[in-house]
Amino acid sequence: MKKSPLFTLSLMTMATSFGAYADDTNDSHTDGSITFLEDILIIGKPTSIITDNKEMSGDEIASKQSQVTDTAKLLDDIAGMSFQAGGGVSSLPIIHGLNDNRIKIDVNGMTVNSICPNHMNPALSYIDRTNVGKISVLQGVTPVSMGGDSIAGTISVESAKPVFAQPGEDILLSGKLSSFYRSNGDAFGGSIAAGVANQNGRLDYTGSDSQSRNYNDGNGSIVHSSAYENQNHAAALSFEFDEHLLEVKGGQQHIPHQGFPTARMDLTNNDSIFGNVHYKGAFDWGSLDAKLYLENTSHTMDFESDRNAPEPMPMETRGRNHGYKLLAEIPFDEKYLIRFGNEFHRSLINDFWPPTSPLPSMMGPNTFYNLNNATRDRVGTFAEWEADWSPEWKTMLGLRYDHTMTDTGSVQAYNNITTDHYQALAFNALDQERNYDTFDITALLQFMPTDWGQYLFGYARKNRAPSLHELYPWDTGPMQMTMVGWFGDGNGYVGNMNLKPETAHNISFTADFYDPTANAWSLKITPYFSYVENFIDADRCGSCRQPRNGFYYLQMANHDARLWGVDVTGIADLYDDKTLGKFSTRTIMSYVNGRRMDGGNLYHMMPFNLKLSLNHERDGWKNSLEMQFVDAKDDVQAIRNELQTPSYILLNAKTGYQWKNLAIDVGLDNILDKQYYYPLSGVYIGDQYAMTLNSSRANTNNLPGLGRSAYVGVTLT
Repeated sequence: MKKSPLFTLSLMTMATSFGAYADDTNDSHTDGSITFLEDILIIGKPTSIITDNKEMSGDEIASKQSQVTDTAKLLDDIAGMSFQAGGGVSSLPIIHGLNDNRIKIDVNGMTVNSICPNHMNPALSYIDRTNVGKISVLQGVTPVSMGGDSIAGTISVESAKPVFAQPGEDILLSGKLSSFYRSNGDAFGGSIAAGVANQNGRLDYTGSDSQSRNYNDGNGSIVHSSAYENQNHAAALSFEFDEHLLEVKGGQQHIPHQGFPTARMDLTNNDSIFGNVHYKGAFDWGSLDAKLYLENTSHTMDFESDRNAPEPMPMETRGRNHGYKLLAEIPFDEKYLIRFGNEFHRSLINDFWPPTSPLPSMMGPNTFYNLNNATRDRVGTFAEWEADWSPEWKTMLGLRYDHTMTDTGSVQAYNNITTDHYQALAFNALDQERNYDTFDITALLQFMPTDWGQYLFGYARKNRAPSLHELYPWDTGPMQMTMVGWFGDGNGYVGNMNLKPETAHNISFTADFYDPTANAWSLKITPYFSYVENFIDADRCGSCRQPRNGFYYLQMANHDARLWGVDVTGIADLYDDKTLGKFSTRTIMSYVNGRRMDGGNLYHMMPFNLKLSLNHERDGWKNSLEMQFVDAKDDVQAIRNELQTPSYILLNAKTGYQWKNLAIDVGLDNILDKQYYYPLSGVYIGDQYAMTLNSSRANTNNLPGLGRSAYVGVTLT
């Protein structure tokens, strides 16, 4: 089929919307663990999104699937990324010191918000790492077409693109089997993927199961409430006709249990189902991309056996996410591109805690309603203009408007005789509806003066309206507040309906240098600065009786804040010999500093960290020796009583061999069995039962990291 220049240009634009900005240089280079797309031959002059986009795909993702179970941890080698520990498959990503709700996360085009009051089911936990085909990370200055309701950036996760049979080929069959085992925690699992296709249609299925016992730290001690099991199934039906692609996907997830060593509760069941439809087509006037999705979750928390709870405390949550996104692109005169669209997202949460006693008591006889049919509706409209002024200069300007509406129904206390009952009556008498109007602006300038370097300067005004969990938890009772909090700090929280939306002014500059001929080296330096108006943080609850063991009852509150930092990524080929193979090195460095403008540090700021690896390749062999250094965490937040952590160095090694359709990966993490504490993990409370903060032991223990662990993985394609 002969394709028109306009069609080819439109396909290129859609491909590079999630591709690397380095494509604009007509040179493909590798930036550490980030693989940039190969050059694309097109008819006519291209216009592509200019973003500081980090992308992982293909072999990079596959090489980590035996080492990690958590999809978020696939991003561990991207500068500026850090993580808050959660369960075995539910850590929370952090971009430049901004975490969780502040990041827009799309999973196959779906925007999924956590429905749990402890955020035990974050968006990235809804897709198994073996079903990931590509991950794109945009930090700070994000195009308005890929952002909205976020101030930190965007993480986009996609399954593998459908592959159809070639002309003249009747049936295309494909499949993949993989399994892994990790010694620490006796973790194991496997996955299967199968597909059948002709020239116009394709059917795919993927399934996986992974599980682990409690892991051991560097001292050989068991870390309680760290065991988990996770099961995922997904199917996709795809059709391609001429210049149009239609994908219909659906699936389910079942997590029968997942311990949370930094939370007061554990996940005892999580069932989720999803469905989405994606259309992408090219027309004479440009291209159209449309997505429609629905996701439902049933979530249960309670105490698992490690906590030795004398009685159960069931907490039930039901949630739904659904929405759509429309995106159109129209090129003009081969130099300009107009991109505009509209999207809608609704999140609904029912958070209720069944009684444990038929008599009036702390947990009975009523069902406690923390959130009752709480809804958050957001409608966004955006437009972007890109201009390719010359081979050296490109610009992008974007404007976005979002209207967010939140509301909740009447709540109820466990009984009608305590002060909780009167708090519920006072809450129900208020007008809970809130409306937020926000405007985003993004401006990007790309300068490419030479064939070995380019510079990117960006400014973005980004906004995020408060979440349902920040607004509506209402009860200041000690037990109720203890059960709310997704920060890993062991503290208790209550919401604040008077919160204002966050407004971030993000500035970043990227200097990117690379070998224009042999891709033998590259160096990328990105300093950044953010000033956030009405940053949603926390204050000590004034009406609460505070315990004296280092834990606190807190209330959400707005405070202005500023953050700054720098990311550095460098690679270099060291030696290449036909007999000995190719030797190379990779370095990743990051640092972030965050403070409230009224004094004090922000919570969860990652100290200076460095990864240095020596890599070797020969024929089908790939080997790597890695050193990871993390500085001491001294800048902690006093309001939450965040604990300091000492510096540490970890040594890791891995090797892999690819022989035809068989791949084997073997590795050893934490070779020296170092006892360490990851700075952002939080407090270790997974071995105790505490209905209130007063009944908890003192806040003195950080969550220890994983001790020595050997792993092996086998994949047959």
